[in-house]
This record gives sequence, C-alpha cells and structure tokens, in this order.
Amino acid sequence: MSRSLSLTRWFQQSVATGNPAPRRALVALTVLHVLRDAALIAAYWGFAAMVSQWIIDGVAASSSLLWFTAICLAGVWLSQGCSIWLNHHGRLKLLSRLQQQLLRTFGRQQHALVRQHSTFHWQTLWQMHIPAVVNWHFDYRVQQLVAVLVPLFALVVIFSVSIVVGGSLLITLPIVPLFMILVGKGAAALHRKHFIALERLGRLFTDRITALPLLAMFNAHDAQARRLDTAGQHLRERTMKVVSVAFLSGTVLDFFSTLAVALIAVYIGFTLLGEFNLGETIDLQQGLWLLLAAPLLLSEMKKLGQFYHQKAQAESAMEAIQDLLRDSPPDEAPASRDEVAPIILTGELTRSPALSTNALSINPGDWIRLNGASGAGKTVLMELLSGQRPGLVKPVSDYVLLTQTPVILPGTVRENLCLAMTCSDTQLLAVLDSVELGAWLSMLPAGLDTPMGEHPPLSGGQAQRLAIARLLLRQAPVWFLDEPTAHLPQSQHEAICHIIHRNCQQATVIWASHKPLPFDWFSAHWLIKDGRVFHTASAELSGTEGETRGASE
Repeated sequence: MSRSLSLTRWFQQSVATGNPAPRRALVALTVLHVLRDAALIAAYWGFAAMVSQWIIDGVAASSSLLWFTAICLAGVWLSQGCSIWLNHHGRLKLLSRLQQQLLRTFGRQQHALVRQHSTFHWQTLWQMHIPAVVNWHFDYRVQQLVAVLVPLFALVVIFSVSIVVGGSLLITLPIVPLFMILVGKGAAALHRKHFIALERLGRLFTDRITALPLLAMFNAHDAQARRLDTAGQHLRERTMKVVSVAFLSGTVLDFFSTLAVALIAVYIGFTLLGEFNLGETIDLQQGLWLLLAAPLLLSEMKKLGQFYHQKAQAESAMEAIQDLLRDSPPDEAPASRDEVAPIILTGELTRSPALSTNALSINPGDWIRLNGASGAGKTVLMELLSGQRPGLVKPVSDYVLLTQTPVILPGTVRENLCLAMTCSDTQLLAVLDSVELGAWLSMLPAGLDTPMGEHPPLSGGQAQRLAIARLLLRQAPVWFLDEPTAHLPQSQHEAICHIIHRNCQQATVIWASHKPLPFDWFSAHWLIKDGRVFHTASAELSGTEGETRGASE
C-alpha cells in the first residue's frame, strides 16, 4: 500500500504538477467507464423484462422496452467508443510529455549519463519503462476507481431487489482485492528482478558485439557464448516466474468469481422452483437480471487483477526514471552569451560520488586547473558545473567540452566542423589554420568536402585539433577540458596545450590533466582528494602531480 501511495505521489509531482491534463483524463475515463456499466445494467434490466413478457405473459415485448434497451445499448456503445478515443489520445500525450522531459534531461546530462549506464539501459528505459508508467496511469489507475464505484453502485441496486444475493456478493467481493494484494507483493519483486536480468543480458550482448575484434584475437568466442547462454537462461527463468504468478492470479480470480456466480445461480433457480424461501420473492425478470448483473461486478474486479501486473511494472520503472524526471525542469530562456555569472561552490556538491568543499568560486576569465588522482572526481565536478549533474541552482549554460577521445563523424570535414551551424569557407579555413591543420587540409582530395568515413585519415593529435577547431567556432565563454591530451605523446601534448592557451585567452577555462602544464597559465589550482575540493599551493601541487603521474603510469 505504501508503494502505491509513493508511486501516485511521484507521478503527480513529476508529471502532473502544473498541468492537470493527466488528472482530467483519469477522471473522464472513470466517468465514461461507470456510465458504460450503468447503461449495461439498465440494458440487462430491459432484456430481462422482455424475456419475462415473452415467457411468462406470452406476449411480444413492448415497444417501450425495446426502445429503452436499444437506447441503453447505444449508450454503452457510445461511452465505450469515447473511452477508447480518450484513452488513445491521452496515452499519446502523456507518452510524449514523459519523452520530452527525458529528452531535456538527456540533452543536459548526456555526457554524465552515458558514463553511468550502458546503451541498452537507455534503450530499455525508453522502450519499456516509459510505456509501463503510461499503461499504469491509463489502465490500472482507471480500473482501480472503476472497480470501486461500479460494484458499489451495482450492490445498491441488487440489494433493492434481493438482500440474499447482495449479501453473498458483499461477502465474496473482498476476497478478490485481498488475493491481489498477496500476489502483488511477490509480483512487484519478480518484475524488478526481471528488468534487472533483461538489462544485464542486453548490456552483456552489446558489449560483446562491440568487442568482436578483441574476441577474435584471443579466440574467446566459445567462452563468451557460454556466458550469454547462462545470462539468457537466467532471463528465461525470471520470465517464467513472472508468467506463473500472472497465471496463478488469473486462475484464482476466475475460480472465486465462477464460484460466486454459480452459488447465486443455484439460489435463484431453487427460489424460482419454490424450493427456497429466503428473503424476498424473486420472479423470472429479477432472477435473470441478477444473473446478468452479478458477473459484471466480479468482472470489474477481475480486470483490476489483470492490470495489477502493470502496477508492479510501473514500480520497477519508477526506480529507474524517477530521478531523471524529477530533475527535468521546464525549458528556460537561454542566458546571454556574453554573460557568465560567477559560480559559488560551498558545502555538499554531489552524493554519488561524494564531493564537498568549504568555499570556492569561479569568475569570468578564470583559468582553473583541476588536480587529483584518477577517480577522485574531476570529471564529476565538471559535470556538476556544466549542469550535467543536478546540484547547482544556476550551472553554466553556454559551454564547450573537450575530452580525451574526440568524436569524428563519418561526414565531411565541413560537416564535422559546422554540425548544426552555418559557416563560410573563410571561417572554416581560418579556424583550421589557427589549430595548425591548414597543411593537412591541403592534402585532402576534396578539401573541406572530403568525407571522413568510418576510419578518418587523422592521427590522434590531428583528431584532437579538429575537435578544438569545432569548439572554437562556437565561441563559448566557458571551456571544460577533461584530460584532452591524456593519450597523446609529449610533443603533441605540448602543441595542443599551446593551441588551447593561444585561442582561449578570453574564455573561462576549467582544465583537468595529469600531465604537466605551465603553472602561470592558471589563476587558481584546485585539488580533489578524499571527496574534498580545495585550493592548493604550488608546492603541494607538484607533489600531487607526481603522485597522479605515478598512479596513471
């Protein structure tokens, strides 16, 4: 019960806050379902009256009963059609809204998110977790309300006809939700384990596909095939456990509902034959109507049981996406490119991993060197400053990031430089000259229109220079440099560093590097150690650099 409340509260806070559309759709669908069942109960009454006239009175059904039944059936058809239309459009809108929230989070935290999980994890989140939340809202939550309102309404009408039948249904109905609660506790745990097993198998498969050349080099295909088979067997076992619980739930619900209807049918039959005399006298019309209406009550409870697995799926999905949706603020107007507000860091910065500081600040034009051992949290701090990790109220919004592995697209040199921008040939040639790639460009067969392909004709240092040229075209006021020369030899490291220093004099630069850099380039040196970020002096810095270089080597 507590999980259901937390799931509903999370949904309202993450999705419905400031936009009552999902709540309105929930209320409208519930009303349409209740109207449909009410019209169906009324149609059953009209049909039972017509049968009574044909059999007991021996006359044809009256036109008023025919019109009444036809109008009720038309109401059933109309409410059902409206609920299907509203359900379909509501699903599309909610799915689109959740996807837009995730896209905003992906766009803001893309570099940080990619490092945290595999590609298959994000595919599973997009293709399974988001639809699971939508299904829970439009199936389970609607049926949860309908399964309460319709039986209450029908019981009031049935009690007015037969106290015995109404009392027997009142005793039988609580068995269904009680069993659903018992089964649901185990189903939620099984669904979470199933999602984990599916993600592990997908992550293992995509990783091995990526490493096929390495597997061929070491002749490790058979060993990895056995690992995949073992992971697949675990997934099959998890799947069968979920399916077995679903079958068990459906079978027990069918048993109780069938038994309840059978007992009511026996009572009505013996009462019509005069064998029983309990409570009110029942005629053919009332008995037939009770036999038609009683299964409707139980069918709504059975539908809730059928949808109960969606609640378990939504709870599993919530654990994966709740932080992503909660940390997705609405789109805001971008700040001016010329405006770089100072950033003040104090107290706890991040929790996983834990980073904290006493008081640090970044002002426009600062050059800050980040020092620390591998894994200390230099990349995490950059992700925090750039807004890729939640924590800062106003992170840097206009920045560029240069990592140790530049991304070179298969397109042309021009496409790699411009991306979504429009630049003239003069601008492109000038920026390539500034990063000392003019000679390289002149050797290409088609110049700026030469395709890079799957294997670009670039060395490691040239690829890094091309990435720097691409960033220079953006003219961003803040540069984050995450060990951009980590895999380059010393000569190329020095050349790349001087290119960055020459072209970024007016920018704010946060630079993390294990390799030595001129001390006087930087206005501040920060050291990250044991989860703390603090200023460091030149003497302490030299010792720290020796430790980090030794650790990296």
